[in-house]
Amino acid sequence: MRYAAFISYSHGADIHRADRVRRALHAFAKPWNSLRALRVFLDNAALSADPALWNTVEQALEESEHLILFASPEAARSPWVDKEVKWWRRGPRARKLLLVVTGGDLQWDHARGDFDRARSTCLPPSLYGFFEAEPRWVDLRWMGEDHPGDLRDPRFRACIADLAAPLHGRPKDELLGEDVSQRRRFRRFRRGMLAGMTALAVIASVTAVYAFLQRNTARHQARIATARQLAATALNLSGDDLEAASLLALQGYHVARTPETLSALYQMTVKSPHLVKFVHSDAKVTALALTPSARYAAAGTEEGSVTVWTADGAHQIGHLSVSGGVTGVTFSHDGRLLAAGTESGEVAVLDLNSHGVRRLSGGTESVSQLQFRPRDHVLATADSSGELRLYGPDGRDPVSAVATGSGPADLAFRGDGTEIAVIHLIGSELYDSALRKVKEWAEPIYPGDAHFPVVSSSGNCFGYAKYDFLLLYSVDGLGRSDVGRTADCGAQPSLPSREITSLAVSDSNKVAVGTSKGLTLALSQPSEGDDGSADDKVSVEELPGVKEPSVLTFSPGAGDRLASANGNTVALWDLGRAGLTMHHHNVTVQDSTEAVSPPSLTAGPGGAIALDYDGDEYTLSVMTPEGMVQGRQNDSVYYAVVFSPDGDRVYAVSSNNRVDTWVKAPGALKRVATHKVIPVTDTRLTDVAARRDGRVVALRSDGSTVLIDPSAEGDPPRVEDSGIYDYQKDRQGDLSEDGALLAVESERSLAHSKTSHVDLLELPTRHRMRRIGLGGALSALAVSARTHSLFTVIDANVLQSWDTRTGRLRWQSDGAGYAGLAIDPSGHWIATVSGDGTVWFWDSATGGRLASVDLPFAAGSHATTLGTGWQSSIVFSDDGRQLWSATEGGQLLSWDMTTDAWIKGLCDRVSRQLSPAERSRYLTSVSGNYRACAASDG
Repeated sequence: MRYAAFISYSHGADIHRADRVRRALHAFAKPWNSLRALRVFLDNAALSADPALWNTVEQALEESEHLILFASPEAARSPWVDKEVKWWRRGPRARKLLLVVTGGDLQWDHARGDFDRARSTCLPPSLYGFFEAEPRWVDLRWMGEDHPGDLRDPRFRACIADLAAPLHGRPKDELLGEDVSQRRRFRRFRRGMLAGMTALAVIASVTAVYAFLQRNTARHQARIATARQLAATALNLSGDDLEAASLLALQGYHVARTPETLSALYQMTVKSPHLVKFVHSDAKVTALALTPSARYAAAGTEEGSVTVWTADGAHQIGHLSVSGGVTGVTFSHDGRLLAAGTESGEVAVLDLNSHGVRRLSGGTESVSQLQFRPRDHVLATADSSGELRLYGPDGRDPVSAVATGSGPADLAFRGDGTEIAVIHLIGSELYDSALRKVKEWAEPIYPGDAHFPVVSSSGNCFGYAKYDFLLLYSVDGLGRSDVGRTADCGAQPSLPSREITSLAVSDSNKVAVGTSKGLTLALSQPSEGDDGSADDKVSVEELPGVKEPSVLTFSPGAGDRLASANGNTVALWDLGRAGLTMHHHNVTVQDSTEAVSPPSLTAGPGGAIALDYDGDEYTLSVMTPEGMVQGRQNDSVYYAVVFSPDGDRVYAVSSNNRVDTWVKAPGALKRVATHKVIPVTDTRLTDVAARRDGRVVALRSDGSTVLIDPSAEGDPPRVEDSGIYDYQKDRQGDLSEDGALLAVESERSLAHSKTSHVDLLELPTRHRMRRIGLGGALSALAVSARTHSLFTVIDANVLQSWDTRTGRLRWQSDGAGYAGLAIDPSGHWIATVSGDGTVWFWDSATGGRLASVDLPFAAGSHATTLGTGWQSSIVFSDDGRQLWSATEGGQLLSWDMTTDAWIKGLCDRVSRQLSPAERSRYLTSVSGNYRACAASDG
C-alpha cells in the first residue's frame, strides 16, 4: 500500500491536531537513515489544487491500509467525513479502522452491542451499527490546538504508540523500544558527522572567506552598475515624467553613491524650478481650480469625485462626491466655497470651513460653466442647453433662470459684478443681476470650423486657438470696436506647431500650452515700439517634467500659479518659485557703475555673508541668520571683502588702494580703521585674506602682495610691501582662505600666452613652493590651503585640480565656465560660472560634472548685453552646505548643496513611492530592497 493510514477529520475542529499526529507517526520508531517511519495521508498536506477532489480522496482511500478517524462533534456533522467513512465500510479493509476522540462523548451500549446514539456525540451516522464489539480508541481530548506535538511529551508519546502499533503490525512495547534504539543510533551518527564536519570546516572556512570576498566584490559591482542604470533612466524620463524620474534617481542614489547617481539626484532638484508638488486623485482628472490667493487647489474627476488640497499640495483638506463626471470646478473669491458641476447636471457647493455640502436643484443637462460673483457667494451656472441660473449664497433653488438659446463658451461677471456676460459661438449677451438681457452682440467671436476654445479661471479673458495662432478677448471690453481685444489678456504668441492637448490663459498676461512634448508658458510684457506704438514682447519658457497635460488652469487674477493634470496626476506650479534648491533673501544688488564687475561677496563663520553691492548710500552689508546690518561708504567700490577668522570683523579692499576694517555695531557696521596702500602704476587691489596671526594680506593686480597689521595705529600705518614683478602687467592671482598661500600667473605665462604657468608662493615670505605648467592658456584659478588644492580653468573650457603639496594633476574635466570659480571649504564641491550665468557644480574628488543651475537674468543691467555671469560672484558657505551668488542689477541668492536637502525636497515634491508597475519595470533584485523616500508611505 502507498499509505499506512488515511486520516479523516473535520477541518474546522482538528486541522492542527491532525497535522501534528501525522508528523509524529512519521517520526515515531523511524530508522535513523530513513526519511519517515511510515507514510500517512492527510488531505491538507497531500492534495494539490485538483478540481476532481473526491476522485483524488477516493484514490487515496484505496491506497491506504488503515483509516484513522478523528471523532468530534464537528466530524459527526461533516458530510465529507461521513462520506469517507461510508466508502471505507464498503471497502476491503473495513475493519482496519482506528478511532481518535478529540471532542464530545463516546459511550458504548453493552446491551445493544453498539455505541449509544443518545449519549455519543462525536461519531458520524454511518459508524453506528458497524462495530461488533466495543473498539479500543485513543483519547486526545486533552490535547489543545496549540499543543506542539512533541514526542518528548510522555502522554502524547503514549497515544502515538497506541496508533503506531497496528500500523507497524508490532506490539506497543516492542515499538517503544525500537523508537529508543533508533534515536540512539541517530545520536551516534550525528556525533560522527559532527567530528567529520569539524575537520572539513577548516578547509571550508578558507574557501568561504575567499568566496565571501569575491561575492562582495561582485555585489558591489552589481550595485554600481544598477545604480548607474537607474540614474541614466531617471535622466531619460525627467523631461516628461519628473515624478517617476525623481523616484528612480533617489532609488539609484540609495543603491550606490557614484558621480552618476549624485549628478542625477541633483539634476532632479533643479529640473523644472516652478514645479511645487505632484498630487494624485482617485480617477482621471477632468477639471481643475485654484483660489485667487495661494490657499487651495481642487481637482474633479470623471468618476464624480472632487479633492481639495492646500495650495502647496502638502495636505488634503476636503473631498466631495457628486453624480456623474465633473465638468467644472471653481472657488469663491475668498476661497471659502468650492462649486462643482457634472455631466449629469448636478451642482454641489462645498463649504471648506464647515465641510458642509449644499446640493443645488437645476436641470439634467451637463454643466458647462460655473462662476462665483467676485464680491460675494452668489453663483452663476450654465448648462449645455444654454440654461443660465443664478443661486443665492444659501439657497438650493435658483433665484433666477433664463434660457440663452445656446450653450455658452464663456460665462463671467463683468465690472462690479452686477452684470453677467455670456459668450457663445454665435454671439454674446449681457444680463443684469435679475438675469434680464440688457445688451446683445450678434457678431460671432468664434470661427465656424475647427478651433480650440479657451477661458481664464474667472472668465474675464476668453478666446480660441486656431492653427498656430491664439486670439484673446476681454469680457470688460465687449462692445468695443475691436470686439474686446485688450492687452490685459496678454499678447497673442505663436503656438507650437504640435497638436495642442490643453490650453489655459490667465486674467493678465500668461498663456500655458499643453502638447505631446509637455508644457510651455508664454508671458507677454507690454512695451512701446520704436515708432511709439504698442509692441508686446513675448517670452516663452518650457515647463519640463510632466506628460502631455489634458487639463490646465491658472489662478484667478495675476495667474502666478498654475495647475496641470495628466490622468490622475496633478502638478501644482508656482511661477514665482525659485526651485527646490534656490532661496531668495530679499536683497537687491544695485548696478550703478559703468564698468562691468561682479560685486564683492564672501562667506564667514556661522553662516554669515558679507556683500558690497555698490549702492548710492550703503555699500557694505553683513547678513547673518539673525538679520542684516549695513555700513556707510560712499567714496569707493570694494573689490574684495573677507571675514576675520572669528567672524567679528570684515576687511575690505577698495578701488582707491585702501584696506578698511569694519566691525558690527548695534544695528549697523562701523568702520574702525583705514590703511592706505602705496599705489603702484597701473595696479589695483584685487583680493584680500585674513591670516591666523591677525594680519591681513592684500593682493595687487600685478601679483604683488601687501601685509597689513590692522591693529596698528598712528602715522604712517604699518604696511609691508612685498614689491612687484619685473613685468608691469595684470596677472591672475588668488589668495588662500587663511592668507598663507598665493597662486599667481608667472612671468613665463605673460611671455607665452598659449601655455600658462602658475607659481605657488608661501606668504608672507613669498618663497616659491613650485611652478605648475597647466598645458593651456589660463582662464581662471582659485587656491585652497585647507584642502591643499589649486583649481584652474584653461582654454576657457577645461577644469583642472592640482595637489599643492606635490604639484601633481589630480584630474581634469571639460565643460567648465571661466567667468567665476569657487571652492567649497569642506572639500566636496567646485562651482564654475559661464558668461551667460550658467553655474556648473563639480565633485571635487572625482571631477565629475554634476549639474547646472542658471543665475536669474538681471534685467536693465550690463547683463542685457554681456551676460549675467560676468556680473556675478559666487562663494560657498564656510561649511559647504550652501552656494551663494550675487549679481549686479539682480539679487542675492543661495542654493542648497547637501544630499539631505536634495532628498527631502524631492520626496516632498513627489509624496509617493514607486508603484508596483514601476518597480516591476525598472527595479531588479539588487535595487528592489530600497525605498526611494524612506520616510514617506507614498
